[in-house]
Parts: sequence; structure tokens; C-alpha cells
Amino acid sequence: IGVSSIFNTSVISSAVGYITTGMQRVSATVTDGENKKSYSELEAENEQLKKEVASLRTQLADYKDVKDENARLWKYYGLKKENSGYDFVPASVIRRDPGDMFYSFTIDRGTGEGISVNDPVVTENGLVGYISEVSTNSCKVTTILSPDLSAGAKDVKSKDTGVITGDADYSDQNLVTMKKLAENNKIKEGDQISTTGIGGMYPENISVGKVKEVKYDSFD
Repeated sequence: IGVSSIFNTSVISSAVGYITTGMQRVSATVTDGENKKSYSELEAENEQLKKEVASLRTQLADYKDVKDENARLWKYYGLKKENSGYDFVPASVIRRDPGDMFYSFTIDRGTGEGISVNDPVVTENGLVGYISEVSTNSCKVTTILSPDLSAGAKDVKSKDTGVITGDADYSDQNLVTMKKLAENNKIKEGDQISTTGIGGMYPENISVGKVKEVKYDSFD
């Protein structure tokens, strides 16, 4: 108080302001240092975040699997609804026949589950083939690529009918042929082909594929 009465007040204020500003800077630095985490704490937090990200990725993958499975089941439900006289038995492929140029394979179901020779085999995407051999716990599937398979088929759009069968010239391309067509047929590239159900072996409206090419062969 004594000094203030002698010296100019503004000088004292400047001096006090300089001192308090320095103290504020020191205080801010100390406070900031207290808020900073140590390397070990940051490392632990990073590891925790990695675990959470991995968990979320797993949940996302599980969700996609469930979504895909749900879509498949709805397709099977549609097949079952249209073909109520058929009983569907789920199966898995357990091996392939490496010596068969038409890609036959074995599934893990047999007579124990009511499987019989000539039963049709399908996936949610369409016709695969038929049961050609069967045992108690497994059976062999001859695929749609084999010339041994023939099934009535129709163009969903034009309603033209014919017979689908495998062909050695096309099997390596995953293609089949549709023969015995009327000469004035209206089938076009891109048309959807499905089974007719005629003959009773294959259910009606099972997808076969799409038309890739329409042409005459060497004799028909």
C-alpha cells in the first residue's frame, strides 16, 4: 500500500500482471501435464480399442451370415410352397469324384434320411442334379452337366418348351443345352429357363439358368 501511494498505479498493475501471468502459465502447464496419459496407459487403451473393433467386425460377419442364411431359407420356403408334395432334406457335400468330367459329388445323406435313387437335388439357386447312387449314410449326385440327366424345361418368358441335358462340349464351361425346340420358337438370349415338372422327377419351376446363345446344332 505504501509503494502504491508513491509510484504510478499503472506501473504497479503492469508488474503485478506480469507476475500473475507467469504464475498462470505455470499453473496451466502443471494442469495440462496432469491430464496427459502415460505411454503405458495409452498403449492399454489402444489394445482395448483394437479388441472392440475386432468384436464389432465379428458381429458384422455374423450378421451377414444370418442375413444370407435367411435369404436362402426364404428361397427354400418358396420351393416348398410351390411343391408341397416334396420333402426337403438339407445336406452337405463331403467329397467330389475327381475322375468324373461332369463333376459328380457325394453328399452326407442316404437311405437313413429317406433318400432314394433319382431324387432331385437343388440349392436355393436352382437345379443341381439327381441322386444316382445311394447308401445308408451318403449318396452320389450326378450333376446337371452330365448327358445322363434330362429334364423338361421351359422359357419363363416365351413359354417355349424343350429338354435340358448335359453336353461334353459344354460341361467345362458350366453350361447345358436345351434341345428339341420348335423351329419357330421365340427364345432369346437372357431369358430365364426353369423346369416344367413334366415326368414327375423334377419339381416344377426350379431354376435352370439363363439363355446364353440360340443356334442350330449340326443335326437339329
